[in-house]
Amino acid sequence: MSTPFHASMYDDTAPVESYWQATAPSPETYPPLTADDSCDVAVIGGGFTGLSAALHLARDHGVDVRVLEAGPIGWGASGRNGGFCCIGGSKLSAAAMIRRYGLEETKRFYAVQVEAVGLVEELSETEGIELDRQGDGEFEVAHSPSGARDLQEMRDAYCDLLRIPARLLDADEFAEVGHQSAEQFGALHIGVGFGLHPLKFVAGLARAAARAGAILHPHSRVVSWQTGNPHILRTEAGTLRARRVIVATNGFSRDDLHPALRRRFIPVISNIVTTRPLTVEELAAQSWRTETPLANTRSLLFYYRMLPDNSFLFGGRGDATGRPADGERMKAWLVRRLGEVFPAWREVPITHFWRGFVCATARLTPAIGRLDDDPSITFGYGFHGNGVAMAPWTGRMLARLAVGPASAYRELPAPLVGLPARLPPDPFRRWALRAAFAWYRLTDDR
Repeated sequence: MSTPFHASMYDDTAPVESYWQATAPSPETYPPLTADDSCDVAVIGGGFTGLSAALHLARDHGVDVRVLEAGPIGWGASGRNGGFCCIGGSKLSAAAMIRRYGLEETKRFYAVQVEAVGLVEELSETEGIELDRQGDGEFEVAHSPSGARDLQEMRDAYCDLLRIPARLLDADEFAEVGHQSAEQFGALHIGVGFGLHPLKFVAGLARAAARAGAILHPHSRVVSWQTGNPHILRTEAGTLRARRVIVATNGFSRDDLHPALRRRFIPVISNIVTTRPLTVEELAAQSWRTETPLANTRSLLFYYRMLPDNSFLFGGRGDATGRPADGERMKAWLVRRLGEVFPAWREVPITHFWRGFVCATARLTPAIGRLDDDPSITFGYGFHGNGVAMAPWTGRMLARLAVGPASAYRELPAPLVGLPARLPPDPFRRWALRAAFAWYRLTDDR
């Protein structure tokens, strides 16, 4: 198996011992692929993107579709993220995106993100998916005085150029509606988004797709792919022939899955801890007043939120190896930094720690499209930590690209179109990641 990180990160037989796993109902059971079969469209990947693609193909287009997932449904990033349904699917600032793609295409890109948040709400309502929705919008919290100046520029771009509602609050104003902390110098409220329970959303999407007629096969890793007409996808126990294939594996993709997709992304490990439920007194000690999800202005950001039972979720990027020992070091670092940012909670016990991949591309935007030399293959990935909203929207778009006319491409804003540039082979990708982490930590602490 060709992967840039330690093999343990890709072990789909290992359970993910997350807060989400502990608080989700028992999942529906679906059979693995154990025979030779065929379909019109095969979807590789059973997370937000793949399940949304399968749902829209079966429900809206009447297509015979099957989903192949290496682990349990939602085992990858879709089941282990922070549950932030919001805008922000690029590491390019709005100003940088305008310089690269122009104002109109940047507006279209942000309009897609707003639409993506709305799609999650729509799916919840139309398919009866319980999300454990929390909060209204998202807070970007200034971690330093320079971060507060950055928020002013962000507010101007959102409100004046992109027509996205945003409101700037100074430190005292934010303390009245948000929280106090050692890294709180004001905040920007972005009026799009909310928090949710990602595993409940995954389970709901799976039920909706199956109800619409899609056939889901967890524990069915694709071990070889013979392209052609039809494509032949082999798992350890079966074979699936399909006229068209959608690749929806995001940061857990293997470099040997398909030559055209090799080294088109870099997985970035994201790590999360949760505390036991906080008491009323502990919440008051940090003046905590919000259920809205939050992230700070560090380049190597912290993201955090209060969960429905008052457990506190605190996440951050880091580790360029994926080795279990380095995971334990990341856990210790996160626990220490949680206590430094929120001193009143320094001694609060940690109940869960887990990690997964954020998927980044060289151009710092998602990648959606068809392969130029084989339009029967479509792909969507690279959500830069914003897959809760962007992945279901991408799945719906991939369904249109798979069965629709070429004109469907025109619905995509320029920052999303096609394959990004290849990245260097390993270990250079990991070295580049280490260098980026070091630079971010240096600049963030200034």
